[in-house]
Amino acid sequence: MKRYQIPCGKKFVSIQIPDDVPVQWVESRKIVPVPDLTDAVEESLNHPIGTSRLRDLVKPGQTVALVVTDITRQLPEEIILSLLLRELEAGGIRKQDITAIVATGTHRPNTPEELNKKFGDIVNEISFINHDSYDSKGLVELGTSSSGIPLVFNRAVAQADVRISTGVIETHLFAGYSGGVKSIAVGVAGEETIAATHNYQMLQQTRLGIVEGNEFRHFLTEATQAIGLDFIVNVVQTGKKEVVKVVAGDPVEAFNEGVKTARCLYEVEIDHPGEIVVSGVSYPKSRDLYQATRAANVVVFGPQPVVTKGGTILIPAPCEDGCGHPGYCTIMRRSEDADDVIAISREEGFAAGEQKALILAWVLKQARIVMTNCTIPEETLQELHLESNPTLQGALDRELKRNPEARVVLIPDGLLTLPIIK
Repeated sequence: MKRYQIPCGKKFVSIQIPDDVPVQWVESRKIVPVPDLTDAVEESLNHPIGTSRLRDLVKPGQTVALVVTDITRQLPEEIILSLLLRELEAGGIRKQDITAIVATGTHRPNTPEELNKKFGDIVNEISFINHDSYDSKGLVELGTSSSGIPLVFNRAVAQADVRISTGVIETHLFAGYSGGVKSIAVGVAGEETIAATHNYQMLQQTRLGIVEGNEFRHFLTEATQAIGLDFIVNVVQTGKKEVVKVVAGDPVEAFNEGVKTARCLYEVEIDHPGEIVVSGVSYPKSRDLYQATRAANVVVFGPQPVVTKGGTILIPAPCEDGCGHPGYCTIMRRSEDADDVIAISREEGFAAGEQKALILAWVLKQARIVMTNCTIPEETLQELHLESNPTLQGALDRELKRNPEARVVLIPDGLLTLPIIK
């Protein structure tokens, strides 16, 4: 028997596969992490890409909006923010003139305890607020994009003199790769802006890993130009959250430089698709079903699906926060099957966050999804047209019994690794 360890939230689960079953282990390439994270961030701030040093861009008396990630992203922001504050203070900016806005998008607000855990003592040094995409009083309208998309953003961000964002560059279904201007254009946008971009038409035009010619990425850049973003600090990380690259500076040029490293790390060639694909999910993406099912995206929405038509995707994730955004669940529950979900999405449209129903439906047209090691009740998952099994081993054994000739593809990091068939 062959043994493998697959991430499942904050731990790993062990599985055994018979020796005669063909297995492809699809892991991101090995890139040595930066030897000293603080030094790497300092170096990026001292030598920013495409712009002057931050301390030379700001002036005393200016207000600064620091757009930071929420708890669904895990990156060393405690270090990044402390060095950003030092750089801003060197430019004459007072701490009382700095506000950190948590880029929640349509996610729930982060609790004070979560912010303390994520950002450390910095939460006591500057003001932190959660973005609320549904709060009209906290939003401001800045017209429309060239394609007619409403440009609605967080008022505190829009009214600041200087805007800076942090982020992580990783594979993303809409943007090709996350990071760069996305923290502004989505993270602190109004619900109507997010809904207008995460729509049926846009979903049909985007693929994982595709940045060039990406209509969604084009909108991100245009929208951010409307509000203005002066400086970014982004990281590229391994699945273990080890930083291999830090980029800082111009929101587009620095991002593009980071994408070069991300592609070398995440995009991996494989020989053939599998009838069974296991796609692992580490914490914090494992917290809820909305995030965890992104592990199916790399399986289906890359250049080619790596699961055969009618195959099975196994996703081990605890989902201790439940389903996450409730809107997509409503659409799934009122639909008879995946075709019905697609029809409703196409004909009725959907609000921000509800695009997950359409994404899941398209995945289900290619393969079944089986959630394992999951705290969400089986009947709830059934209502969402998903299957379940208490353990990953149990699910795998069941699928191999159904199809003894199946080939297995194991993707330990299903949120980052992008398998590409040769």
